[in-house]
Amino acid sequence: MTILYFDCPSGASGDMILGALLDAGVPEEIVRSSLNALDLPNWSLEIAGTTKGGIRATRASVSIDPAESPRTYRALKSLLESAPLLEGVRDRALATLEVLARAEGRVHGRAFEEVHFHEIGTTDAMVDIVGVSAALDHLGPLDVFSSAIATGTGTVTTSHGELPLPVPAVTEILQNAGASLVGKGTEELVTPTGAALLAAAGASFGELPAMRIEASGYGAGHRDLTWPNVLRVLIGEPTMSTSTSGTLLLETNLDDLNPELIPYVIESLLNAGARDAWTTPIVMKKGRPAITLSVLVTSSDKDQVTEILFKETTTLGIRIRPVDRDVLDRDSVEVEVEGFRVRVKRGHRGGEVLTIAPEFEDCAEAARKSGLPLKRIYDVASQRARNL
Repeated sequence: MTILYFDCPSGASGDMILGALLDAGVPEEIVRSSLNALDLPNWSLEIAGTTKGGIRATRASVSIDPAESPRTYRALKSLLESAPLLEGVRDRALATLEVLARAEGRVHGRAFEEVHFHEIGTTDAMVDIVGVSAALDHLGPLDVFSSAIATGTGTVTTSHGELPLPVPAVTEILQNAGASLVGKGTEELVTPTGAALLAAAGASFGELPAMRIEASGYGAGHRDLTWPNVLRVLIGEPTMSTSTSGTLLLETNLDDLNPELIPYVIESLLNAGARDAWTTPIVMKKGRPAITLSVLVTSSDKDQVTEILFKETTTLGIRIRPVDRDVLDRDSVEVEVEGFRVRVKRGHRGGEVLTIAPEFEDCAEAARKSGLPLKRIYDVASQRARNL
């Protein structure tokens, strides 16, 4: 299960992300074959080694026609859809382009389908987007993480005048992605393309996850700063404690599972030892409605729960991360309500009962046979369990 971690102490741009992935071992021909499939005139991509602040890195430099006219989101979307790209590359590129367009549209108060791309340089951005999409499709990561992103502070001059840093489109993208930001220097460190690539990749922003590093790469920015202007990517396998007391959160996004199967899947997971299982409605790329299936499980039960997820759902991959839990001491007692036995779970701490949870099936049976309202059975059972 490959995971990626993008370390962004000098911000993030499309060319830095592309350079880092190439530096980490993605074959250059993988990137160029997708770029050559595009109907984009007058561009070139130079890939070369360089040094930034004493750190060796790879620089991915895109040259374009300076007289190029800006294009609309619709035109670029059509270009991607008509190009003979691998499906995975096309989907990633389209998702990134839509993130960019929606952010620009919101900032400038217009429909995202009609957005014209000025500041990002249309062909320049498309080369970065498709190149990175090809690299990510080649690696096929099951999870992507990012550090807090360093952003410049102050202002920058654009075709819209002087704008604050990070520029509004970047702010919009990173806000929606839940990114953590760190102010650093007075240069523009994060570009809209860089922010959109991380957001569209589904990056989780935070600390470095537990992982065994198998490859690393450094992508160089074009400026020389007072610190190394590089973005680093770490590629590896997740690691976690094998202690049977450890708790893991397993998650997968599903957009093609028959909803009628979900209750059976959750029941199977619970029977296999899951502590809890639940679903959350989400919207995936292209606006498709979907769910996130989440499972809380101990390390000792992980393998059998994972097996059920692969057998009983349509998932191709599962995110796994350790989580901390703070739980109450618990016991179970029995009380009598109208002559019927009702089991009640109690949670307590420091000798004080804090939580009361009567068993639903016991309460429902008592309500049906006694004729009393179900909520009355709940109230009586709860009170009697609290007084024990």
